[in-house]
Amino acid sequence: MAVLAAAALSVPILARSEPESCQDCPVADPDALPSPTTSPPGTRDPGPLHCLIGSWVTVDETMMIKFYTDADPFPFTTSGRYYEFHPDGTGVERNNNIQMVGHLHGNEQRQVANGWREFTWSATGNSLTYLAITAADLTYTGYDQRGQRLTIAEQVDPQHNETNDYACSGTQVVESNSGGYRSVWQRTADYGVYG
Repeated sequence: MAVLAAAALSVPILARSEPESCQDCPVADPDALPSPTTSPPGTRDPGPLHCLIGSWVTVDETMMIKFYTDADPFPFTTSGRYYEFHPDGTGVERNNNIQMVGHLHGNEQRQVANGWREFTWSATGNSLTYLAITAADLTYTGYDQRGQRLTIAEQVDPQHNETNDYACSGTQVVESNSGGYRSVWQRTADYGVYG
């Protein structure tokens, strides 16, 4: 009996095939409605360039080092320094027995780097700026034909502000400056591959 009553009630609902007309429904006056407006354009800092973000290892590097107090800086070559550049403008450099080798007056000089340093950075166009060294546990030990000559500890430097030129191609960066520094980096898969 309950099934028959439900079937009888559903018939009138199914029999209606068209919606009710709304000819008498209220309609808004178009002149009384607010006109659409566009939102102001959004503004956002561009942030660091994505090509630099990630991890890198130097594969060919030349730098000018003042090894002796009574001689001008001269070129040293190396490879193997490790860098991470993070999207928040921070980074880290790691050195594990990195040998920097130079020659002066027919003798070999070596500077050996061990440890790490953290830094802040920014980049625009083709300029890379190391803004500050924020933390460090990094030493440089110098040797010449007489043996060990010096050991220098890296210092925190909130006003570091070193700017170099760079070109980034996704898997490689070339960093340089007019003072004789040139470094070629190769991207690693250790941290944040962007590109």
